[in-house]
Amino acid sequence: MKSMKKLVSLALCTAMLGSTIPGMNIAAAETTGKTEFWNDKMANTDQSKLDQMQESIKDLSGIDVELIAYPDTASYQTAMQQSIRTEDAPGLFTWWSGSQLETLVKEGLVEDMTDFWDEYVIPNGVSADVADSLTFDGKIYGVPYSIIYNTIIYNKDIFNQYGLEEPQTFDEFLTVCQTLLDNGVTPIALKSDSWAGFIWFQAMLAAYDPALYEGVCDGSIAYTDEKVVEVMNQWKDMLDKGYFSAPMTNVDMAKSVATGSVAMELEPNYEATTIVNDYGLDSKEDLGTFVLPSVDGAKKIVFYEIAPLCVSSTSKDKDAAIEALKSWFTKENQTVFTDITGFLCSSQVTVDNECVNQMVAYTTDSDNYSMMLRYYENTPSDVRDVALDELMKFELGDAGVDEVLSTIQTKADEVFAK
Repeated sequence: MKSMKKLVSLALCTAMLGSTIPGMNIAAAETTGKTEFWNDKMANTDQSKLDQMQESIKDLSGIDVELIAYPDTASYQTAMQQSIRTEDAPGLFTWWSGSQLETLVKEGLVEDMTDFWDEYVIPNGVSADVADSLTFDGKIYGVPYSIIYNTIIYNKDIFNQYGLEEPQTFDEFLTVCQTLLDNGVTPIALKSDSWAGFIWFQAMLAAYDPALYEGVCDGSIAYTDEKVVEVMNQWKDMLDKGYFSAPMTNVDMAKSVATGSVAMELEPNYEATTIVNDYGLDSKEDLGTFVLPSVDGAKKIVFYEIAPLCVSSTSKDKDAAIEALKSWFTKENQTVFTDITGFLCSSQVTVDNECVNQMVAYTTDSDNYSMMLRYYENTPSDVRDVALDELMKFELGDAGVDEVLSTIQTKADEVFAK
């Protein structure tokens, strides 16, 4: 098994050792003092970076954590399947949100971390909203390993050239798009990946009504509902008017926004880093970000994707794993984690890219923004896979509103009826 692994020994901070969370057996004296942390996220991370992480937190450590990074998802899932029900399971491991995490919850294989959130996660700058994606039957089963936020990234020079400001209403957003188009600038870059059709589908639904989006995801509202049809027709009108580019690759999207041939893209925070690094833009002067406004003036929705970090219920090192997690979200540890991985999960940490910092700032402004798990993980995979194909056909003009929604609903009827 070790031939498939890259082993790195590291120690995680435990700044709050000795505290006890109600309902959890986490007294430091009862732990083994060590645990393994399995993942498929860091296999390509340079060894010097991992050494830097170890050195930066060594003085604060109370638990030795052996980081075991698998080279690919398939080998990782196989290893987890073989060990997750035994005492040799890793104390800590990364997983996937949605139905894949729910399966482990139903089988009693991951620890309830509900109280842990109140004491160690939220106070350290992580939005309470993201806990919803890890919650089943009112209990939270994990903490974020990484969180990726999706907002609109735009070229400030192009906006300034045509006297445009960040739109505060949906009508203002449409006006921005039309003004750009009238001046020969494509308003929005559209991604060409086959899975990416849901990006603007979820954004449009939530802009009209977040409950509409949630209802479609959980099967309580049909894809053929008249409100969904209305949203799709609005999207179609935007496509027909030329508000979106022809689908393009990530590389071409970044270049187009950087050079100003396209003004905006709805993308994750790391794309703002790519644009700045690859094209020499100033993240404060040349690049900006905003969240798509709601139609009725309600809170704006920031979509996110999350990789859960879980504690194995069967592991002999379970208590040590919980002790190690106590310091995972401290500013000291998250600063090092962000420097190494590029993931910015905590509002306590800032990076050189001001555009990225602004994206994270939205997540803690609960008066004006709400967080929602993206469509990809928020609905059953069997429905999602059909929807992705149909929505891409729609974006390409190869299928109409009624045809697309009817096809997806046929699959939804089958899946949600089970």
